[in-house]
Amino acid sequence: MSETKENILRDNQLTALGNLLAGYTHELKNHLGIINESSGLMGDILEMSEGVDDQISERFKKIITTIGERIAQANTMAKFLNSLAHRMDEPDSTFHVNDILLENIAFLVRFARLKSISFKENMQEDLPSINNNPGLLHFVIFRLMQKIIEQIESGAEILLSSATRDHDVMVTLEFPNVPDLSVTGEDPAQTDEALHLAMTKMNLTLSEECPGQDRRRISIVIPSR
Repeated sequence: MSETKENILRDNQLTALGNLLAGYTHELKNHLGIINESSGLMGDILEMSEGVDDQISERFKKIITTIGERIAQANTMAKFLNSLAHRMDEPDSTFHVNDILLENIAFLVRFARLKSISFKENMQEDLPSINNNPGLLHFVIFRLMQKIIEQIESGAEILLSSATRDHDVMVTLEFPNVPDLSVTGEDPAQTDEALHLAMTKMNLTLSEECPGQDRRRISIVIPSR
């Protein structure tokens, strides 16, 4: 199969996956809505009931509150998953970089929690819109952050920043430096091949530096056009 046909097949597979995930998350949100309504109804019935032991009543109220908190968290997760799904609809579109950074934090929080790693955000609000491949950028950020989480020490903090650079957007990942840590590699041939291909296709510029002896910073410049 020629490379062109493989690319067409891959794009169609991603579009189909995006449509599947979009439909799935809509259904998931419907189920969460029904659970939320049922929980609210339980609370109403409990309030109207007479002769219920105060201790039992308080326990049920705590359970209902917990259900509400979990529903809110699940709705947020479904929202980010739905956004990712819709990004797969078209290879190129106009998007905001901060949305992709927030999505990646949401998807990676579980992996970070396993090592007690936290995220700190410093995102410029009035960034220019980008016209490029949002799915690929999502992959690049996810892959880099995943590598960082795997290699830095437990209890560390990762700072994610975004800012305007000339007419483009720059994303910065700053984290504790670790001896022999290898996130990108100085030579593109040493870099994760899929990561390098994605950066090349999007025309991204990546640089790596150590602003201090104990800190490392990766900067990605994303052209606005």
